[in-house]
Amino acid sequence: SARIALINYKDGEKRYILAPLGLKVGDPIESGEEAPVRIGNALPLARIPVGSTVHNIELTLGRGGQLARSAGTSAQLLAKEGDYAVIRMPSGELRR
Repeated sequence: SARIALINYKDGEKRYILAPLGLKVGDPIESGEEAPVRIGNALPLARIPVGSTVHNIELTLGRGGQLARSAGTSAQLLAKEGDYAVIRMPSGELRR
């Protein structure tokens, strides 16, 4: 039920991503450890400021997003504790 966005890479490759609220046609998208914190970018939770709204959260590196993927849903990053983060899920549940 989520909205999707078609990404056109510089090398000509095209892929779909889950479209976050606020993403507009032509917005640049980056992913990786050094990607800036910006709507649509994918980066480790360790680099995202506490209090931020996030979606499509990956639980295990390389498995793809598993949490907060449905249309209109998001989670909030509440705290960072060592190698873990505390996230408030759309249901109100706190996940670590």
